Amino acid sequence: MANEFAEVHQDDFMKFGAERPSYLDIEDELMKLGGHGVAGNTFKKEALKLAGWTGGALTTYASRPIVAKDAFNRIRMALTKVNTAEDLKALLTSE
Repeated sequence: MANEFAEVHQDDFMKFGAERPSYLDIEDELMKLGGHGVAGNTFKKEALKLAGWTGGALTTYASRPIVAKDAFNRIRMALTKVNTAEDLKALLTSE
């Protein structure tokens, strides 16, 4: 995958402002890999779980910023090595 994303920091989940945090771009990329719509959202949730996210549907990233940061950075690094959703799942499962 050609996209490289900026490192995610725990305070990114509590920022509001003009600069878009990279975790939102990573979420967009996961949605695209998963096929957009419901399938994309389902894939995004699955990838985050495989990367270590422990929150449920109603848990915000800001409530567990360290866990969220670690999961997104794991995905960020994996995205540079894969081209498909299946490749990403396999890589996250093997690490």
